[in-house]
Amino acid sequence: MAKFKLASEKGLLICHVKISGKGKPVLMKMAIDTGTTITIVPYEAVLSIGLVPENSNRTIEVTTGSGSVTRPIVTIPKFSCFGFTIRDLDVICHNLPSESPVEGLLCLNFLKTFKLILDFPKNTIQIVKKK
Repeated sequence: MAKFKLASEKGLLICHVKISGKGKPVLMKMAIDTGTTITIVPYEAVLSIGLVPENSNRTIEVTTGSGSVTRPIVTIPKFSCFGFTIRDLDVICHNLPSESPVEGLLCLNFLKTFKLILDFPKNTIQIVKKK
């Protein structure tokens, strides 16, 4: 089981993610969010790896602080975090507010593929790939 120290900022547990596709790979700072189903990645990151969100035929309604908005869902060819890579991970294309300390949210569709132990007082995560 791998163990990682997580940064803590404004009450969030922060991790680093790399997404890859046909374009330039993108590194991002993301918050771990166990209350959201689908991982959220900003539009610019998706465009940088060669995907076009506007071409997606899948959308989802997202509730934000200013109301509900419809956002595209795209499939990221390679999504890496904690030393593991998930292929073909669906994500919501959505830009978090500019004052956010993170660029996106790492959510259950990534996290549920692992056995996790989150230690909030120590800001650590232990993670192992399910068999």
